[in-house]
Amino acid sequence: MVEIKNIEVFGLDRALNAKGNSFSVGDIDTRAPFDKSDSNRQWKIAKTLGSNKEPHQSHDAFLKGILVAFDIKYEQAFTPELQRYHFFEIVMSQSTMHSLKKFMENGLDPYSKYVTQESKDQVRRLYEIYDKNTADYKNLENSGAEESILKAKRREVYESFMTLRHNIPGGFEMWETITTNYLQLKTICIQRTNHRQREDWNAFIRACLAMPQFSELTGLTEDSLGLTDI
Repeated sequence: MVEIKNIEVFGLDRALNAKGNSFSVGDIDTRAPFDKSDSNRQWKIAKTLGSNKEPHQSHDAFLKGILVAFDIKYEQAFTPELQRYHFFEIVMSQSTMHSLKKFMENGLDPYSKYVTQESKDQVRRLYEIYDKNTADYKNLENSGAEESILKAKRREVYESFMTLRHNIPGGFEMWETITTNYLQLKTICIQRTNHRQREDWNAFIRACLAMPQFSELTGLTEDSLGLTDI
């Protein structure tokens, strides 16, 4: 299931300082530390603006300057729902294209709890077919087989690999590294609260709520979102 770790937040103070750009004139320098004490009026304003949920107001636009990087474990069924967000950038992900042998042979169990043993066994069987075809091709190549024979075996290797990849279940889990910002995460939290794929999205939302000053600057909490588990 979804797991987020190694969270880093960048530009928090700079974005809070930049919030005041629309009311300034002349030169600016947003690098100074920002006072987040309750006595600072600008901190109170930041929280008010950041928690605004009215459409088309853009009062919370400064939140996009608070950048976040983290590592996330997800299953394939979660991927299309996550990738619909435009400012959610995948830095690099684990890959069944390049590392399938490692997934299959390093003693891993890269599946969510909802993947049946039958599905796991099917993947294992298809992997063994692909692995054997690959070994057979190398043996033919090393023995100096004719090109027509090699070409036919290459096709077998390709088809067995594609059959394997196309039958990997939606619960196959991998890690990837993400960059995004607080404004995008605010949108995601509002839209995905108590989503049908609840365990994954609620875990994602709770990770967001635990980020530095995220709840304070967006006005979002488990209670305000009505976050509930099944």
